[in-house]
Amino acid sequence: MSRVKSSVGVGIELDNTYKLREKLLTEIAGYEYEQSQLKINGNHVNFTLMQTYRELIASRREMLSRLPVCY
Repeated sequence: MSRVKSSVGVGIELDNTYKLREKLLTEIAGYEYEQSQLKINGNHVNFTLMQTYRELIASRREMLSRLPVCY
């Protein structure tokens, strides 16, 4: 099984990316929900926080698109 080690000793199994894919999808859904709540709640819109959520979502989608597809 292929394994990539980071500088902190955390390994990612490239042959089975299911858990990482699920984690990224869960995070994306959570950030999208939080972003939608910002749009709904209150009269004051925190544009900085909305931009942060956009960037968090985009970065996770980018990571997700770079994962090898495993079946």
